[in-house]
Amino acid sequence: MFEEIRELFAIHADNGFSQEEVDAAYKKYGGLSEILKQYYLQLGRYVPLNQQQNRLVEPGKLIDAGAYLIFYVENQYVAQWAFKKCDITNPNPPVYCALDEKTFKLECETLYDFLLAMANFQAASWGLPFNSEDIYYLDGDGISQITANYMKKPYELRQWIPISFYGNHGDEVVCVLGGDQLLYASSKEEHFKELDCFVGQMNLETL
Repeated sequence: MFEEIRELFAIHADNGFSQEEVDAAYKKYGGLSEILKQYYLQLGRYVPLNQQQNRLVEPGKLIDAGAYLIFYVENQYVAQWAFKKCDITNPNPPVYCALDEKTFKLECETLYDFLLAMANFQAASWGLPFNSEDIYYLDGDGISQITANYMKKPYELRQWIPISFYGNHGDEVVCVLGGDQLLYASSKEEHFKELDCFVGQMNLETL
């Protein structure tokens, strides 16, 4: 499970919370989504994936927000991601986002898609060893070049900041934030150099 995330981050062994920690959370909340349970067990303690910019909440510390349980937060708590308490036993529930811990709007149709999208954001946000370091400004022509040369990944973030993800290899990500900002990264130096060369030819300004 989570093969796409493992390939992106070059994760070859599990690095997660203990079975005891996850079982305790299951008992505390009266259930736990199977996808989230497995994510905690397999990848939950991998820092570049879960703590780089935004933060995965530990299994026993989910945040009660009325009808929702918050499991992921922006690093300054500007945004919170949650699933509905009534979906606690849904294997792959929808994920909602709030900017005030109160008004939640649909972020992703499934938890699995959310975890993929957030992994790509964390990767692009300097979570991989080879990364753009700077944030680049994209005009309309730049966006057209990205979409013409890189395949769009089938998930995105919409509520906090509109973020789309692209890439031609499983170990790379081209991240377009807010429609006009660019980050890119790869866990393989060879593919990063290809990305870097492509972006260099675009003569973009940095923010």
